[in-house]
Amino acid sequence: MKQVDRFYGTVQMIATLLALATLGSCGGGSGANTPAGDTAPAGPTVPTAVSEALKAGALPDPALVAADNGFGLALLDSLIPTATGNVAISPLSVAMVLQIVYNGAAGTTQTAMAQTLQLGGLTPAALNGENAALQASLINADPVVQVTIANSLWMHLNTNPVLSSFVQTDQTYYGATIGDLSGAPGNVNVWISAETQGLIAQILPPGPASEYQRIIAVIANAVYFKGQWTTAFDASQTASAAFTLADGSQTQASLMHQSGSYPYLQGNWQGIAFQALRIPYGTGRLSMLIVLPAPGTSIGPFVASMTAAALAGWTAQLQIGAGSIALPRFSTAYGTSLVPALSVLGMGVAFCTSNAADFAALAPRTCLSDVEHKTVVEVDEAGTVAAAATTVTVSPTVVVASPPPFRMIMDHPFFYAVQDDLTGELLFIGILAQPSG
Repeated sequence: MKQVDRFYGTVQMIATLLALATLGSCGGGSGANTPAGDTAPAGPTVPTAVSEALKAGALPDPALVAADNGFGLALLDSLIPTATGNVAISPLSVAMVLQIVYNGAAGTTQTAMAQTLQLGGLTPAALNGENAALQASLINADPVVQVTIANSLWMHLNTNPVLSSFVQTDQTYYGATIGDLSGAPGNVNVWISAETQGLIAQILPPGPASEYQRIIAVIANAVYFKGQWTTAFDASQTASAAFTLADGSQTQASLMHQSGSYPYLQGNWQGIAFQALRIPYGTGRLSMLIVLPAPGTSIGPFVASMTAAALAGWTAQLQIGAGSIALPRFSTAYGTSLVPALSVLGMGVAFCTSNAADFAALAPRTCLSDVEHKTVVEVDEAGTVAAAATTVTVSPTVVVASPPPFRMIMDHPFFYAVQDDLTGELLFIGILAQPSG
């Protein structure tokens, strides 16, 4: 598998996407300062701040990792109750794109976003620096595992109200490609498809470009992962077997079988027995963590009870042990608007429906009209391929103008009524045509 040298990503949070774990990464992304038309410009770029962190050998503050993991688990918990099947998200993609937008928030909107993203005392400036250090620390984490992360900022380049300070931050710390919204949604979807190797072909709904004329900006993030198992599963050992669903019914699944030594834990969480297993990719730095509760456990409440600290504790307790495993071969795709879930988590003030959004550091009188997210995960005998994309749509705040003061000079005939205001019954009605009469 070819080593990438474009931009790169973060497996520390990608793990939650793949199996509620904490992993590492490497990678690359495309584009930086060149406007994008129907397609995004090609070419490697490493953001300035990331390059500086790499030279300094800087490591990220663990508080950033804890924030992203905690937010990811909370978001997953919010999505499960309304889902009818599989749910897969990329905490990295959602957290990073919202952290970029966080640079433009002010007042109560900034406070609400900080609480939802679990940022604690991380200021926007500190957050950007820690993201740069995190990304730098994971460059070339594994030469045979590919993780890429790319960001882009789409605006009307001829009439752009987005503040130059926001654009500069997005480019300096996140290597954002700059694109023209006049070509949306087509050019944004083309960029997403290219950065996810075609796994996600569309994230913005189709429609005429005129619908995007009022939109201020679209901030996009794409994440791509491709890793081979350190020890591949033997395809000849894959066999069909029963898989018990949440309602107790059964379906057939293709279970991949393997025996060997694995980091393993048998534990108990709030009275529920579980097994945890880590399966490594490549040279072993990256892995998939699987947490399997006892049969008959309702997975929704179990996941809801988990915390980032508990997950990190289980990972620390894994011990190498010999065993045999059976993992379903699967492919899943999930996509939804995150506005309801983010509102439940406390970020409702940021959306246009609140009439209180404050993104003064992004563009005057703006609000978030949508946050779209899509994820694809494919697991087979060779390894795992996964991709995610998130877009944040920034729209102008709808200002309801106050009506001008009126004058009502009753100097000509008029109708009048005496009515019961509770029932609406008219008690007296008439016209006044001659006041002196």
